Amino acid sequence: MTNGPTKSSNAVSIIIPSRNSPFLTKTIEDVLAKAEGEIEVIVNVDENPPEREVADSRVTYMYRSSPIGLRQAINACAARSKGRYIMKTDDHCMFAPGFDKALVENMEDNWIVVPSRYGLDAENWAIEKNRKP
Repeated sequence: MTNGPTKSSNAVSIIIPSRNSPFLTKTIEDVLAKAEGEIEVIVNVDENPPEREVADSRVTYMYRSSPIGLRQAINACAARSKGRYIMKTDDHCMFAPGFDKALVENMEDNWIVVPSRYGLDAENWAIEKNRKP
């Protein structure tokens, strides 16, 4: 008997707490396009649904009848995760190609890793050229 989801060997669970973000769908598509390994994306939708859902078996949406807040949304997503590693991201982010493999290859158990961050021009879905990390 198990007490939760079976953890997958080197899979990365990407959890995204979201509330009314116009960039959620773009973020999910970017994650899926840039991942090179086994991933799952778990999205907590706290209020209004995204403009459209991404139809991919690796994506799970959790809808709420009323907002539960950021911390509870993160915890709810983490509780549903099946990956060995959990990566929390915002609902308006762009990723580097192979971000998931880089994370797994440079991780040790019980580490917390903070990625490099750059400014995002979300309207054009590009890194802001004049803004430093």
